[in-house]
Amino acid sequence: MMEEAPPDIKRRRISAADGSLQDVSCLSDLPSGILAHAASFLAAPSRALFAVALDENPAALPNERSSAIVGSQWDILDFGDIEKELAVKLSDEHIEKVLTCIDAVNNVKRLKLTNCVNITGAGLEPLRRSLIIEQIDLSLVGDHQNYYLHYGRPWPPISCAHVLPILDSIIEREGCALMHLQFPFVWRERASGCSQFHAFMLRYNQMRGNRGEVVCLECNSRLPAGQNQWINFGISSLHGRLHYGTQNHTCYDCFKHYCYSCENVGELIRMLACCEICKRDYCTDCSKMHVCRCCSHNSCNDCYKHECHKCNEKICLNCVEGHEDCYQCEECDRLFCSECSDPGVTDFSRNCGVCHDISCDDCRFRRFQLGQHECAECIKTIVPLVADEYKRLRQENEQLKLELKSKS
Repeated sequence: MMEEAPPDIKRRRISAADGSLQDVSCLSDLPSGILAHAASFLAAPSRALFAVALDENPAALPNERSSAIVGSQWDILDFGDIEKELAVKLSDEHIEKVLTCIDAVNNVKRLKLTNCVNITGAGLEPLRRSLIIEQIDLSLVGDHQNYYLHYGRPWPPISCAHVLPILDSIIEREGCALMHLQFPFVWRERASGCSQFHAFMLRYNQMRGNRGEVVCLECNSRLPAGQNQWINFGISSLHGRLHYGTQNHTCYDCFKHYCYSCENVGELIRMLACCEICKRDYCTDCSKMHVCRCCSHNSCNDCYKHECHKCNEKICLNCVEGHEDCYQCEECDRLFCSECSDPGVTDFSRNCGVCHDISCDDCRFRRFQLGQHECAECIKTIVPLVADEYKRLRQENEQLKLELKSKS
């Protein structure tokens, strides 16, 4: 039988802030100052989760101890600041407790629910009627990440029924500060003029229109320009459906307003453009756009993770994942755009029709040299490399002959 630990090991006494002795039997018994110092090493969302975990009664939040732990600087709450493995496990109850703990309705100006893919949105209730919130990102993906979350997994459960009433309570208040909304793709891909989501976008656009005139910072033209609205709700055209539910004329980072015609003098790039990967608008000061070598679409530089191994031109994630006019060697993972493929090769996926090998010519040639690749169809594609290697070896042989002759 295990012996019971002596009482003096179970419970310790430490000095409290006023100098008196205090019994400590668990973490929550520690003085607020010690807990606050320990929490200062954590990411902001983790500090709030830590404070919530120490309180058995969430109704008592915020309190003196939780306030000491979380502090007062909560302009931005981004769950992308914590590990993805933790964020995906958060529930609506967790989100609600965190928002309550930090008094989000009076403190948070930007909320990003990065990787919170298991919430319905009911946990956003503490934000109801906020007058200071400026941005709410419900896309569930981080900065400069592909907006499409599905990829064979169940759609995230975030629900219009839970979220829209909270958003309505914000935009209906006089003095509402909301300037930017980023919606989840699960809402945007179901474009319908009869949906609750569509009706909310109309109300939001009306709220923005009632604020007064907004002009482009570059050309001073009135915004929204042309047939645009602050949030796209058109479903009659292909462009409208592709950008349904996305924000117009507003930089995601700095909230500056531009039209889509003005260009940065000297660089010939638009002052504001939409990234085709993350579906966010950025101005040139926050994230410059770059044209994909393969599809010619604009994407912000920070969204590019790939480039052609030969020409070093950037290739967007959509083309890489969709194998559009580019191919990636399954052996060395190098990526090649279609324009840099060898002459005469028309299948840019590099998928051999005979052996179904997907490799670059360098890898095929290396295996050929080792006697590990004998497909005649593949060998046809590496004939130039074989010829170059033959020339190189021949030159080396001639050089060795000259050296031997000079020594003799």
